Amino acid sequence: MAEERAEGEPEETGEATCDVESPAAKKLVDVKDHKIAELTDDLKRIQAEFDNFRKRNEKETQERVRYANQSLIKDLLMVVDSLDKAVEDTSKDELEGVCEGFRKVRRQLMQILEREGLKEIDTKGKFDPFLHEAVMREEAEDLEDGKILEVYQKGYALGHQAIRPAKVKVARKKEPEAEPAAQTKGKEKAPESGQYEVK
Repeated sequence: MAEERAEGEPEETGEATCDVESPAAKKLVDVKDHKIAELTDDLKRIQAEFDNFRKRNEKETQERVRYANQSLIKDLLMVVDSLDKAVEDTSKDELEGVCEGFRKVRRQLMQILEREGLKEIDTKGKFDPFLHEAVMREEAEDLEDGKILEVYQKGYALGHQAIRPAKVKVARKKEPEAEPAAQTKGKEKAPESGQYEVK
C-alpha cells in the first residue's frame, strides 16, 4: 500500500528537479572552482619542486661519497707512480717476467680506482691550466704555442675535478728576431753629443 503524502509535499516522480541557481550562488561556485584550481596548481608546483630537490640531494650525496675518498686515492697514485717506474726500470734490464707482474698489479689497481671515478688526464694536444702544470717551456719555431711536448708526471681527475694536474713540458713559439735595419728605418738618429734636440 502506497504511503500517503503529507499535505503540501511535492509528488516524487523519481526525476531530479533542476533549481535555477541565483547569480550570487553561481558566483560563489565560480570562486570556489577558481580557488580549487589555484590550490591544485600550487600542489603540482610544490610536488615538482620537491622532486627536483630530492634528485639534486641524491646527486650531491653521490658526489660527497665519491670525493670522500679523494685523499686516499691521491695517496694510492704514488703507488701507481712507483709501479710505472718499476715497469720502466725492469724493461731496461730485460726482466720481462717481473715487468709483466708489475703491469698486472698496476692494471688491477687502476681498475679499482677507475671504478671509484678516477680518470687519467689527457696530455695529447694543447696545454690547459686547469688540467696541466707546466714545469718547463721550450722555444720552437715549428711547433704550435702551448703544445704539450713531454709528460713528467701523469695527472688524474676524480669525476670532473682534477685532483692532481699532469706535470708537462710545453712548447712556446719562438718570436722571430727583428732585423737591425728594420728597427732603425724611419727613426731619426740621436745627436752624437748625447743631447737630444728639442723641437
